[in-house]
Amino acid sequence: MQEILQYAHVLLFACPECERPLIAVCVSANKNLEAAEASWFSAKCHCGWTGDVAGVTATKHWVEPWRGKWLKPSEPGSCNGDTLWTESKIDV
Repeated sequence: MQEILQYAHVLLFACPECERPLIAVCVSANKNLEAAEASWFSAKCHCGWTGDVAGVTATKHWVEPWRGKWLKPSEPGSCNGDTLWTESKIDV
């Protein structure tokens, strides 16, 4: 059996316009929630809304073992790239 070296973080959001569910996923070497919750995600809803959502605003967050492609921190889909604290999109 192949060793698990990374984790898929799945985050559920509500669209700020129509409240339909939006989902975002990122991959991390860490199982803990902090890296994904400190990340920004680009989201698009069926109602036409598009924008960025902060991981910390997710209504639900779960983690699954992932054997797929290993992502570098700078690659889209990585939980280990720019965080809420390195970008000035929200006040903390």
